[in-house]
Amino acid sequence: MDTSISVVIPIYHYARFTEEALESVVSQSIKPHEIIIVNDGCIDNSMEIVNNFISKHPEHNWIVVNKKNGGLASARNAGLKITTGKYFMSFDADDIMRPDCLKEHLAIAGDNTVATCGLMAFGDLSYTAIPETATLEILLKRNCIYSNSLVPVSLLREIGGFDESQIMKWGLEDWECWIRLAEKGVKFTTSYYIGLLWRRHGGNMSETLCNPHWKELTDYFRTKHKHLYDKYLI
Repeated sequence: MDTSISVVIPIYHYARFTEEALESVVSQSIKPHEIIIVNDGCIDNSMEIVNNFISKHPEHNWIVVNKKNGGLASARNAGLKITTGKYFMSFDADDIMRPDCLKEHLAIAGDNTVATCGLMAFGDLSYTAIPETATLEILLKRNCIYSNSLVPVSLLREIGGFDESQIMKWGLEDWECWIRLAEKGVKFTTSYYIGLLWRRHGGNMSETLCNPHWKELTDYFRTKHKHLYDKYLI
């Protein structure tokens, strides 16, 4: 059975966190099939840190993609385009994977399934969150699936990957993706295992871009997926 995982890491800034993030990936109890670094027009010395780290860990299958800045959706799609693993997992360069993150996601994975483990926020805020099992109706109301979820590459490619519209540069591109997958009948499974340590800090994209533009983003969802919101009377 193919259990290969491609971990895709967009790099734009967060140089001060990058090495710790990469260390958590190479320290997994189940090694990733490949680690794809997407340099999304990096504006700090993150790539210098990345290249130094790669030179110290040549035993892993590293792929580096350099591109102009286009935002998270664009960066994730650049990784998705060249993945050779069965499963795709996006991972942000300011977060940390717990040691069994990949293993526990695989335990609940499937060919028509998005697998999501729990997370623990740390830093400016501290809390633990266990995802609820999503349905299309739930996802039209709220996002309960984390961006580092494990998704079969074939499913993401079938729906065209993440939405690269200009407005999606503000965020929520993962949520919008889950809605499209759910509409196609993809199932969502969850685990109590805390797979991700989500670093909360003043520079989080959610704080600087997403939250200030929440209404514009959710209005875009309602326009793009009007047929679904009308169907469920949401």
